[in-house]
Amino acid sequence: TFRAFAVTLRRFFTSLFKGDIPTINYPEQSRPYSERFRGTHILTVRDDGSLKCVACYMCATICPAECIYIEAGEHPNPEIEKFPTRFDIDMMRCIYCGFCVDACPEEAIIMSREHHQSVYERFETIWGIEKLMARPAIDAKGPGYRPNRPMAEAKIFNKQEQQACPFPSHLEERHPAVLYESMIRRRG
Repeated sequence: TFRAFAVTLRRFFTSLFKGDIPTINYPEQSRPYSERFRGTHILTVRDDGSLKCVACYMCATICPAECIYIEAGEHPNPEIEKFPTRFDIDMMRCIYCGFCVDACPEEAIIMSREHHQSVYERFETIWGIEKLMARPAIDAKGPGYRPNRPMAEAKIFNKQEQQACPFPSHLEERHPAVLYESMIRRRG
């Protein structure tokens, strides 16, 4: 018991005088997240403000939690076959695996770095198109997980937004595909 008390006192005085405090004031301060951190979902838009989603149901089909619900409608633009009239994600069921992002052929759904979901009622965790299009603090935290990061970032953000982003992701050597290939070369 004395030994445990000595360890506690030693740690207390080390933290007190050296400033080596491991805790942070969370809402005001946050630790940096990994580049591949998968937070809440974001639906991306075209230059004209319409959704990029073509209602192909790939994300809903691949989702292991079956938390994505889509209803398709005819798009007024004849070049685009259909668009989602309803796109819901049940965030209580979502396991944040990122399969929906990987499956999307249009880069219409990405994951942000935001993970706060404080709600009072369960029905508030079902996010519709409006909430999914409200891009939560991308400029402050940088874009979240996407499989083809450099290619997708060129499509989603303009050059000014890319320069303002504190998380540079155009480093080709850190791209997941490049890392995977280098891992295979090391094994083989």
